[in-house]
Amino acid sequence: KEVGQLLFSQWLLPFEIVSILLLVALVGAVVLAGKREVN
Repeated sequence: KEVGQLLFSQWLLPFEIVSILLLVALVGAVVLAGKREVN
């Protein structure tokens, strides 16, 4: 349990950054796909 808490507290910020980057990439892909269909 202590190891899990240490790992979670240590890697929480990098994990959040990666999650946000993936979310932005997904939204960008959807927007590009939408624009491509319109054209």
